[in-house]
Amino acid sequence: MAKETRKQSKKDKSNTSLIKMQIFVTEHWKKIAGISGIVIIIIAAIVGFYTYNSIKSTRASMILSEAMKLFNEAEDAMVKNGDIPTTFSKYDTAKAKFQETIQNGGDKSIISEAIFLSARCSYQTKKYKEAISDYELFLKKYPKTPNAISARNGIAKSYEQIGDNESLRKAIQYYDELSKYPESYVTVEAFLNKGVCYEKLGEYEQALTAYKIVADRFKVKTETAIQLKSKAVVDKAKDAIKKYESALGKSSSDATFKSLLEKAESLEKTKKDQWFDILLAYDSAILSQNEYWHNQSASMVDSSKFKEAEKSLKEYENQSFDIIENVSMGRKYQEQGDWDTALRYYARATEFNFLPAREMYEKAQNRIGIINIAKQENKPQA
Repeated sequence: MAKETRKQSKKDKSNTSLIKMQIFVTEHWKKIAGISGIVIIIIAAIVGFYTYNSIKSTRASMILSEAMKLFNEAEDAMVKNGDIPTTFSKYDTAKAKFQETIQNGGDKSIISEAIFLSARCSYQTKKYKEAISDYELFLKKYPKTPNAISARNGIAKSYEQIGDNESLRKAIQYYDELSKYPESYVTVEAFLNKGVCYEKLGEYEQALTAYKIVADRFKVKTETAIQLKSKAVVDKAKDAIKKYESALGKSSSDATFKSLLEKAESLEKTKKDQWFDILLAYDSAILSQNEYWHNQSASMVDSSKFKEAEKSLKEYENQSFDIIENVSMGRKYQEQGDWDTALRYYARATEFNFLPAREMYEKAQNRIGIINIAKQENKPQA
């Protein structure tokens, strides 16, 4: 009986809640309908907004694609024909299309690309003040995008091309800013361009300072490249020695070899960064033992370990000969102060796959030479 009473009580409460809800809806249906209508309108507005923007972005993307095609045609014409009126006309047509892209609107990536390339069109047609304005607009809107460095470089070059003293000073300021960014072709080139600006201003000592930064950095990087290449060849030498010792036993090594090997190992511990000197030490050890290893080949025809050792030695010799010979010659000319001749030998020993690039060094060195000669004659010249 108690269970039935509790069930009835729950049922009565449920019915009461339902009745109250019905009464509330009846009394406030207009407000509820109004709120629902507002929600529907807001949702519709949001959907409409995103749909509209999507359509605009799609159209802007199509216009940008047309502009890019025209821009590439203009760039090809510049390479083929140079800065002649017909080439300029192509850039003007491309710029008009980029401006149409900007006016149409669209997402960030589309508009930023259009503004940046519009500035490039102005620069290529020698409208430098217009280019500066476009690049500044780009930096104002998109200061943290990947093209921001190139935009600053564009402003600097535009001021440099305008060429009056005030503009050259502004160019130098922008080149100074660029040189503080992480190393890239643009940031290293900024030192060279700054040097050119100083020369145009007649400030030759400042120009020399800018050029020497590039030249000295190249020399340091060249030495680093030599040491890294030497280290790789040292690893080859140690591998060959290890394999011969495995094939023949350490006891087979004579006293001279052991002494030279200990010297090389000691040098490796005490002169950790001087890998070329360490390589010479390991090479001396290998040369002292080379004839003995070669003589063992007749009795070790069937030894797989010995064949592996011979293979490793050959790999070492193929790499070590060029680097030892060419770096040694380079060192000789460098000690005589003839760095340009030394560089020709270093180029045979290693690759210059670093910044500053070799052509940057050569440009800097050429300008340093011209300024120094002019200073001696007391008549600076371009």
